[in-house]
Amino acid sequence: MGVLFITISALLQQAEGMTMRRYGKKHSVGGMFFNAIISLAAMVFFFLTDKNGLHFPKEMWIYGSIDALFFASGFYSMFLALQSGSFVATKMVSSFSGIFPIVYGIAFLKEPADFFIYLGIVLVFLSMFFMNYSKKGIESSQDKKAFSLKWLICVLVTSVANGGIGILTRMQQIHFGGAYDNEFMILSFGGSFLFLLLLSLLQERDRMGYILKHGTPYGLLTGLINGSKNLIGMLVYFYIPISLASPIRTGIDLIMSFLISILLYKEKLTKMQLASVAIGAVALVLFAL
Repeated sequence: MGVLFITISALLQQAEGMTMRRYGKKHSVGGMFFNAIISLAAMVFFFLTDKNGLHFPKEMWIYGSIDALFFASGFYSMFLALQSGSFVATKMVSSFSGIFPIVYGIAFLKEPADFFIYLGIVLVFLSMFFMNYSKKGIESSQDKKAFSLKWLICVLVTSVANGGIGILTRMQQIHFGGAYDNEFMILSFGGSFLFLLLLSLLQERDRMGYILKHGTPYGLLTGLINGSKNLIGMLVYFYIPISLASPIRTGIDLIMSFLISILLYKEKLTKMQLASVAIGAVALVLFAL
């Protein structure tokens, strides 16, 4: 059941990235306000899916506030990375954010890990190296997308933010016994919405009308997808340890990103990047042993 949840979550993550990319490529404005709309939609999703009544313990506000900063920075940096770089490179490199929860699970939660798990983790790092080895980046059928400094910074911020979200999610589940997952997500997305809204009012005020008109449909759809992804993602940890769930998700994300980039975006990978995909697939098999 846990692997099924991971697969569904990974599919939703790909759909989220494709929707963000479509808006960014088509309209290319209002990254902060657009992502504020996403956060608002995701927050409403968790309000609507709550079944036990909402309660907000004092300590939950601390977890939620920190997570809100991770979500806000992760949303915006992902938007910029997808806007300025290749879909497959962005999704593949950012998927290695799973390394942080792996270390957290093994080092701090003392979750069991055998030889195959450690070998798989090494292969994940090797796969990431191969993905970034080519200086020419990935060539699209329409243009060449270089690994610019802006893209690199954005994708690294996204990776750290997503890794932090995974760790905080598991930390609050352990601390509260999984009793306040919806409350945690409401605070996280609500804080992200307020933070991004404030920044957008300072820097994007003159484009608010355009973003509301063109960005709202994309933002609402992306927010609902993100909310669904996070709801299913939280269920995974009740079936699979975080140190194992994260590398499995990374492997599945890598393969899905590869297929989408080839079939939908017609992106061409270098030999080193194809090797990266193959190594990631082998790592996924090792995690399943």
